[in-house]
Formats: sequence, C-alpha cells, structure tokens
Amino acid sequence: MNTSNQKYGPLTFLASNQKNLKKLTDEPWLQADTILIKPNWVSIEPAGFTSINTLKTIIEALDSKIIVTESFMLQRSMNLEKKGLPFNIMEKEVNWDWLLRGEGWSWLYDNPCWDWFKKEGHWDHILKEDQYFLDTYGFTDLFQDYDVEYVNVTDEIWKGKSIDSEEIKTRTESRYNPVRVKRMYGFVPKKLYKYSGSTFISLNRVQQYATFSLKNMFGLIPDPMRSWWHGRNSSRIASSIVDINKIYNSIFNVLGMCASIEKTAVKDPNGEYAAEYTGNYSIVDGFGFITMSRDQVYLDSTMLALTDEIAEYDQSTNVKPIQLAEKEGLGLFNREDRVDVKKKLGKWIVTNNSNNINR
Repeated sequence: MNTSNQKYGPLTFLASNQKNLKKLTDEPWLQADTILIKPNWVSIEPAGFTSINTLKTIIEALDSKIIVTESFMLQRSMNLEKKGLPFNIMEKEVNWDWLLRGEGWSWLYDNPCWDWFKKEGHWDHILKEDQYFLDTYGFTDLFQDYDVEYVNVTDEIWKGKSIDSEEIKTRTESRYNPVRVKRMYGFVPKKLYKYSGSTFISLNRVQQYATFSLKNMFGLIPDPMRSWWHGRNSSRIASSIVDINKIYNSIFNVLGMCASIEKTAVKDPNGEYAAEYTGNYSIVDGFGFITMSRDQVYLDSTMLALTDEIAEYDQSTNVKPIQLAEKEGLGLFNREDRVDVKKKLGKWIVTNNSNNINR
C-alpha cells in the first residue's frame, strides 16, 4: 500500500520525503503569511527533542514568515553548570537539579511562585543556558539562515511583556469554559499576540512517552519546571494541558503536527538510553512520517492508537487530557477510524521499529 499521502477524517499523513512534504501547503492554514511553531524542547536527551533537521524540514516546506516559540526548561538548561545554580531552602543548600527530583519536585507543589528564581543570577544564567542550547544544536544558525524570529515565552512574561489578562479572558471565554487557574490568562506574550489569527503549529516529535500536540502546548506555561501544574499525583495535569490549549486556540489557528522524521525514541526496558522520568529506551532510525490535523484531539487520539506498541502509557498524562479536551470542545476523539488507521499504518510503524533499533 502506498502510504505517502493519506487522509483519515481530519488527519493528514505524509511520508517525510521532500516531494511529499511540499504537500503540506495543500493545507490552507499553512499558506498563511506568518506561521508560529512551538517545537518540543523539554530536554536534551537523545531523540528527546525537536531537532534542527526536523525543524528545518518543516520551515523549508513553508513559504511564510516563521516565529519559533518555547519557554525555559531546567531539564535542557544544565549544560554550562551541570547541576544548575545553588540556592538555599530552609538553611539547606540545594540546586536546580534538586528541583527535578522527588524532594525538590514536591517542594514546588507548595511554592509555585518563581520570584526567587528571578533574583541572585538565576534568570541571567538560564538565559545563557537557553542561548547555549540554541547555539550548540544549530538553531541560532538556522534562525539566521531562514530569518526566523525566536520568542522565549518565559523571558517575555517575566519582563512584564504579556497581554492584559482580561483581554485573553474575554477571548477565551467567548469560545470555551473558563480556565481553572485564572493567572493562566496572563501567559500570552505581546510578541506572539500581535500575530493573532495566524497559524500556530504545535510541532511534537513521536517518542517513547505517548504525548502529542496537546501536551506540547503545555510548554507554553512559563514556569521553568511545571510540577505545580502537574499537581500531586498528576491531579492537575489534564486540566492544565486543556486550559493552555483553550487560550491559544482562542487566539490562533492551532494546527497539531506529530513528526518522526529521523531518530525516534521507543520504549525498551533493555535500551541503552535512560530518560529522566520514563526509564530506558532505544532509538530507531525514524519512521519517516508527519501527521497533522486542525483537530488536535483527533490527531492525538489517533497517535495513541498508532504508537501503543512503541510508547509507555499513563492514564492521567496520556489519555485523560485528550478525553477532557474533547469534553471542553477542542475536538473529537477518534473512535470510528482508529482501528482502520492502525491497520493501515500501525504495522508499517511497528515493522520499522523492530528492524531499525540502534543498540
């Protein structure tokens, strides 16, 4: 079967060769004058973030002004200082690395304010770390070569350069139920808002933990660690994901996109790579596809079906946000077509997985 260009309801599947990727622009939203792209830059684990090659491939397939946006994240920001900067908690010296783990992660549940981080050099240092990441992995040069604007959401919001929360509240609640945490209305930078009505791509990479375009938008919450937004025992994660998506869907034409163009992480308890939170995994050469849809709920629920043999699942993190997103009016869960899609595409993916694991 030729799987190079297939439609499944509102989902488009494209094999990622250059000829087929030119068909991206068959989607009218990708003919916009300006397109914003939110990559997946949570960490620097191997095959764990949107790479320069994937981002370049997407940019070259488009004929638009491109803005790339992301927030600070501690997991990708401990390169210049391997444990991050030190600070004191109740007369105990700890560091950024401490915040990634049990005691520090729990401390953030009770201390959601990041004002302390904006002092004593932490903010300046994470800016240097962000620039190091962009430089080291080739994004600085890519942005210069293609005249791409980069907007760091955290930096803009911390500088007070966000849109008035009442304006965002009005726009959001004209389409959806109110968000649960009202301060989230203040999380939209002016640099992004000026492109209201433009196309916004949530560009997620397929990997060993099954989260897709909806969860990728969770990264637009500006906190450098988002344990408070996860909530104890993941009690807040689904609503946090859904609410940030409601805000951005009220402002932009959000297009979900999932890519497996090159190296792709797959679950493997015996794998040589170890992720911070999801355990061991292996890397395959990439399944060579992009899926995209205006309906992120349909896209993500379809991707759940396609990746169930290569990814780890957690109900609260993977399934519940998609179900809640449907309930909140962000799209329709793919129930009727997912068996057919998996039958046609899933075997191809799993075959590539078994043949190409790099150990």
